[in-house]
Amino acid sequence: MSMTALFPASDPIPLPAPVWLFKVFHDLTLALHFASLYLLIGGLFLSIAWNVLGHARKSAVMIEASGVILSRLPIVMTYVINLGIPPLLFTQVLYGRALYTSSILIGGYWISVVFVIMAAYGMLYRADKVSAQKRAWWGWGIASLILVMYVGRIYSINMTLMLRPEVWAGMYDATATGSHLPPHDPTSLPRFVLMMLGSLAFGSIGAVLFSTKRVLDPQVQVYLRIRGGVIAALGLILLAASGVWVFRTQPEYVQQGLLSSGFYHPLILGWLVLLGASALGALSFLKKPGKLPLFKCLLVVFPSLLAIGSFVILREGVRDITLAHKGFDVWQSPVNCNWLVVILFVVSLVAGLAGVAWLIGVIRSAKPAEEHYA
Repeated sequence: MSMTALFPASDPIPLPAPVWLFKVFHDLTLALHFASLYLLIGGLFLSIAWNVLGHARKSAVMIEASGVILSRLPIVMTYVINLGIPPLLFTQVLYGRALYTSSILIGGYWISVVFVIMAAYGMLYRADKVSAQKRAWWGWGIASLILVMYVGRIYSINMTLMLRPEVWAGMYDATATGSHLPPHDPTSLPRFVLMMLGSLAFGSIGAVLFSTKRVLDPQVQVYLRIRGGVIAALGLILLAASGVWVFRTQPEYVQQGLLSSGFYHPLILGWLVLLGASALGALSFLKKPGKLPLFKCLLVVFPSLLAIGSFVILREGVRDITLAHKGFDVWQSPVNCNWLVVILFVVSLVAGLAGVAWLIGVIRSAKPAEEHYA
């Protein structure tokens, strides 16, 4: 049986817009989702560690730093969830023949994601409430982090399984209940580690940027900038190393496809350069407390966002090369453009992103009810 025969038949309804346009929408929304996800997971890592160490060392600065980061994470979670829906829908449109199959094969785990996210959200709110009561909250934070990482792991498994049609029949033969995880794949763990290190690195950059809020105690500002900047720089170095690890675990044809491409090869180098620029930008915040010029904040924001966007595009390249090698070329999908629908969608997307930007501005300018946290 050829690899092509392993994929379900194409949807009889053609795509209402060109493949490249769906990819632009997918990559844009996924980059925004990843940015918010990095802030959530990285923020949890940092705030939990500082809360544990702060109570162990009886350091009021560490405790307050952990609290001010935690207080923003329930809001960040809303962006993670809402910004995660559009790229998943675009993935289903473009790669439904592969994604629907892999999702069904691990259906029990895939459906559990909804309930796990609800539980993680609840524990995050509980941690914030305990923090407001000036008590140690890190236990609730760890529970929330574990659940969030579980969701990330299931997503990683699913997005890897959709690239492995050769194992689908064996999984279905083992059980049709959706409770059987796929056999080991050498790329799965490196890709998951890459996401977690990205969270630590860019989440630390988020902490550095948050230190510019003038309502914070000057000592907390300094702590967030110095600790956040150093952790961000180290995290970005490890992120680059893990990117090399992910590349080396890819099949030979994927490596050759990336390196021989006049688009993806320069993008790999660009991603590494942007990580270096982000690290230098984070380290540039190691100075006295106070408000920093907007342009200096943008010097770290832009390289970070571009690095996330570059990673998303490279990730998409790995997916396309892998699936094309196995008989599913997304660029050959049937298309029958309906530009009215496309225009309405673009207008809605722009309006939605504008609303999100406005909400972020409101959150950034808002003053907390309590300025001291446990």
